Amino acid sequence: MRRPGLQTRLLGFTLLVAVGLAPAASARAADARPNPAALAEDLDSALAKADLGKTVTAVCVLDLGEPGRPARPRTVYSRLPDRPLIPASNMKLMVTAACFDRLGPDWRIRTHVGRVRSPRGKGRWDLAVIGGGDPNISGRFWGGDTLGAFRRWAEVLKKRGVTALERVVLDDTLFDEVLVHPNWPSRQRHKWYEAPVGALPINDNCVNIHVAPGPVGGAARVWLEPPGAGIGLSGRIRTTASKKAHRYSLERFIDPDGSMRIHADGAYWAEAPERIIYRTLADPTRVFGSALAHALRAEGLRVAGPVVRADLTTPRGAAKRGFRCDLVHTSRLAATAAVANTRSQGLYAECLFKLLGAYGQTPKVATPHPPRQGSWASGRQELARWLAERGVPAAGCVFDDGSGLSKQNRLTAFTLSRVLALMDRLYGARFRRTLALAGDPAGTLRKRMRHTPAEGRIRAKTGYVAGASALSGYAETDSGRRLAFAILMNGFRRGRLWKTRLAQDKMCIRMVAY
Repeated sequence: MRRPGLQTRLLGFTLLVAVGLAPAASARAADARPNPAALAEDLDSALAKADLGKTVTAVCVLDLGEPGRPARPRTVYSRLPDRPLIPASNMKLMVTAACFDRLGPDWRIRTHVGRVRSPRGKGRWDLAVIGGGDPNISGRFWGGDTLGAFRRWAEVLKKRGVTALERVVLDDTLFDEVLVHPNWPSRQRHKWYEAPVGALPINDNCVNIHVAPGPVGGAARVWLEPPGAGIGLSGRIRTTASKKAHRYSLERFIDPDGSMRIHADGAYWAEAPERIIYRTLADPTRVFGSALAHALRAEGLRVAGPVVRADLTTPRGAAKRGFRCDLVHTSRLAATAAVANTRSQGLYAECLFKLLGAYGQTPKVATPHPPRQGSWASGRQELARWLAERGVPAAGCVFDDGSGLSKQNRLTAFTLSRVLALMDRLYGARFRRTLALAGDPAGTLRKRMRHTPAEGRIRAKTGYVAGASALSGYAETDSGRRLAFAILMNGFRRGRLWKTRLAQDKMCIRMVAY
């Protein structure tokens, strides 16, 4: 599932930024020697002209030296660097950095799939899946097929001679039972960015609701993905010839038995294109099991049913049921971090946060029997421990969740820039490539800094929650040096988001000219 496009008003200012800064950029390029005083003057000027009112802005810019000739990070600009502010999605940088270093970029998230003896009789087997907290089980890496991973599992099972299964047994105990963070906005539970965080994620823990016009006067076409997920669909959207009447709703309801349904209502314009709307799942494990059983049956395996939960995570539990592993589904941590940072996909960051809590002390192999349970609490503890062991000061910082959606998070520009410098020194391009590239259509910077000197030379993580905007990452400069920067902005009035982003982009353009 692709993240919907971020709302932005920067497109109208792209040419303004490019034209307004071209003389300064040309002047800097003519004298490519690093000049911290000139950089500080430029950045101060950009902020002074931004008309941000009472916005509190914290900035820290570090010179990391030339590629291939790294130097000790040197502060070349700072503004309130020790002021703790809400980082929004820049919190993802902290989590992905800790996982990179604690677990390793090539560390594999592992989902164990096999069989256990069925209580229904001798010689009968249940399919068992031990959740590994892998958010990649979706259509993202399977050509858009939301059941692509499950179809592959079916192939392996059939090659092993499996033809029939009694039940689907799921173990999601790697993570705790708190699926939705208590400090997330309570009125946005249905939004994709508040997807619940369990150990058996599927399809970004959302249902894809497709809507397309039908014959005028008849029903519009509405269908759900993943198929066979056990999600009900009620109501009706009619197809209208009037563009003005184009108005519809898709509400999520959780019934008393825990089942979920989507109620459709309204009218859909006959000439409108197909749309996909995302609604969060109430019980991801339940949907995972239903969709898996559906996929297995579609691939020719007999599954009697039903889908049940069981604790197979402890060695005793697995041994008691006679768990026989048929395959291990794996995903690389680096690829997972890239989705979290480049696309700002919150579920990915939250899964990594809980995985950090579960495996941070024993990082070598993701066994189904970790010493701790993944939770927001254990993730917070491990993140703080990692920073202390790496010698990164974190005074005033508060870690609440992994995605940055919670407004209880606090970071300083100093701490964030130091983490970026550390990751550049330890992992170089492997970590930098997890961030969005200015002007690249694949990430959250696709509409920013286009047609300016910064296009293709800024890799950064965006961030936004109401009243807080951030941009932190790396700049490749005219002088052949690399900068690590952190820009945190808090307290701007509603409707001023575009101004904070424009100021951030101007600062990046001037950093490139350093």
